[in-house]
Amino acid sequence: MKTLIKIFIYGSIVALLIYLYNLDFLVLKDIHIDYRLLLLSIVFLFLGFIFSAYSWKISLKLHGVEIAMSKAVFSHGFPVFTKYLPGRIWTILGRAALIHDKDQSIKFLSLVSLKEQLVYLCLGFLISIYPILKTEKISDYAFVLIALSLSGFFILFSKPLQVKFEYLWNKLFKKSIQIPVINGKEFFILSFNILLYWLLWTLGFYFLVKSVLSDIPLYYAFAFPLSVSLGLISIIFPGGLGVREGAISLFLISNGIAPNLALGVALISRIWFLIGEVFIFGLATVYRKKNE
Repeated sequence: MKTLIKIFIYGSIVALLIYLYNLDFLVLKDIHIDYRLLLLSIVFLFLGFIFSAYSWKISLKLHGVEIAMSKAVFSHGFPVFTKYLPGRIWTILGRAALIHDKDQSIKFLSLVSLKEQLVYLCLGFLISIYPILKTEKISDYAFVLIALSLSGFFILFSKPLQVKFEYLWNKLFKKSIQIPVINGKEFFILSFNILLYWLLWTLGFYFLVKSVLSDIPLYYAFAFPLSVSLGLISIIFPGGLGVREGAISLFLISNGIAPNLALGVALISRIWFLIGEVFIFGLATVYRKKNE
């Protein structure tokens, strides 16, 4: 199984490189960057990735699985590029497959991984409501994010709703899905850790945008969790490719930023986050021999 995971990991890197090759870098030629703010944004970006691995460790601990931080970084970071393959299964399955043993099944660990990812998504939509409400031209869409966030929370906490959702999913997509139930203690602990790295990434994105646009209000920063959350639910677009950039561009344009500059910032944000993914993948590679 681990060999198969590695094949998908390296295949995903190839898919990502093809995407980067096709990016229109001409949009970036007239953009001027404050490299001090850019460096600061990368510091927050890297911290966010480290805490995302820590959140995975805590999620496992809540379910009786104790692993070292090095193993959490390895299992969380090594399959990070699988998001660029079609579908979401490898994002969930990848890190579970890298730590499973005779005592813990991949199915159990995948459900733990899925549970954390669902809380991550729901919180992402929840904190995305703020920038939408602050942007007059698209404020009417705030109710959509409220509905998505609340629906996600209700499904996580309610077994009857989960059964109905699973039945509907099976009918529509002809594939079975199992949604894990979460209790109050799990939700509180997971939310604390997930919000921490959401905050670090959001602050990093703020300094990134500020390095290009200089004087911007703080609420611009929350366009990042909005774009990532929309990218997560766009199953047909691997890694949210195009969706995240489109969401950021639309948000900035709606706030009066010139379209070419908005698109440039969106593309820079993709490259910026990719730097973070390379960082956590590199760190995972360092710990690879120790944990395989």
